Amino acid sequence: MNTTNSTNKPPKRPGDPNAQIAMKLRAFYHSVQDEALPQRFLDLLEKLDAVEGSVQRAE
Repeated sequence: MNTTNSTNKPPKRPGDPNAQIAMKLRAFYHSVQDEALPQRFLDLLEKLDAVEGSVQRAE
């Protein structure tokens, strides 16, 4: 993610409500990004890969 200020607007004050919301959203996004995928989801992806591979071999 690019954190530079590309719009040439002055940086927001720390007390600015929009800056606080943005900071909290970024923290939440990073926490979700760090979560592991559930094993059920990984199993499903493996099954889909297997089916896709068998379809490609049949063509």
